[in-house]
Amino acid sequence: MNTYHLKLNDVEDFVPQLADKLGIGFKNKLGEFSVSIPSDYGSGKVSCINFPNGIGLYTLNVKFLEDTCIKINHPDVCPIRFIYCVNGELDAYFKEDNGCVLKSHQHLIAATTSTGIQCLKFKGGDSVLVCYLEINRLSFKNYLSFDLNEIGEKYFKLFGDIEGDNEIFQTGSYGLRTLDTIREIENCSLEGFPRINYLGGKALEILSHMLMQFREGSQEQEPRLKKRDLKAIERAVTHINENISNTGTVQELAKVSGVNVNKLQDGFQEVYGKTVNSYIRDVRLTRAMNLLLSGEKGVGEVVYELGLSSRSYFSKIFKRRYGILPKDVLNNKNLTEASE
Repeated sequence: MNTYHLKLNDVEDFVPQLADKLGIGFKNKLGEFSVSIPSDYGSGKVSCINFPNGIGLYTLNVKFLEDTCIKINHPDVCPIRFIYCVNGELDAYFKEDNGCVLKSHQHLIAATTSTGIQCLKFKGGDSVLVCYLEINRLSFKNYLSFDLNEIGEKYFKLFGDIEGDNEIFQTGSYGLRTLDTIREIENCSLEGFPRINYLGGKALEILSHMLMQFREGSQEQEPRLKKRDLKAIERAVTHINENISNTGTVQELAKVSGVNVNKLQDGFQEVYGKTVNSYIRDVRLTRAMNLLLSGEKGVGEVVYELGLSSRSYFSKIFKRRYGILPKDVLNNKNLTEASE
């Protein structure tokens, strides 16, 4: 088994140290660090970005050839981590004989003591996607405009242990809204400063989901839906995201998901508060804004890529959502770039 022990002095040391262990270089774009796994060790990418509010966003989309363990020791920061397994599975533990196997849709809230080690173990040959938030509790405390003691006992347990005196190891399941946000992070095509701000907002969105969930209990609250119905909605959402230019009719989506149309519509209303078609429209508009802000495609190209037949209809719903026409997004971006 390959083991990489990262003893971090700074929040931005993770990728540089991992890259050094792998014997390769890394990239740094506006504070977003990334390293590609060399073919001798496997494939995939590890990336992270730490924001001024003390929140770090880490993504590991990897497939190692051999069993691989990443051991993280962060004695000066003593962070708390909200770890989400999106695809595949991995072992997570502080001590090898006392941990858990995280599978898809499961999360772990983890904080070691100041001398403790967070271990993430990946099985060789398995594709795994893990996303986690790492909270520098001192920076987070200093960023707040109010005293940390005011946040309530439950939340203080998570964020108030600045010195890392206590361990936290709590597992649970997360729902489709959290998964959607992680997908939006993975699918983000923005570059430069817009990308950094977008990722920062999405990190806060994930944290908000977790805080609401932690308040209510160990499971994300999606009442009145059976597990098989949630799985059906997930299949529909995955199909929509992977086939946004040709999602098919609601009837076809129902066949993909394995439930009838009424149950699919009811499920989307329960989870997202909108119809299937409204969900598809919102996914398209989010993708459209990202594409336009990237500056890589014109309005007509975006309309075609998203599977829409009418440019005028696209402009209408885009302005209704964002208060600006698609062409003005492009013009504003071009003017900004011309002045730089």
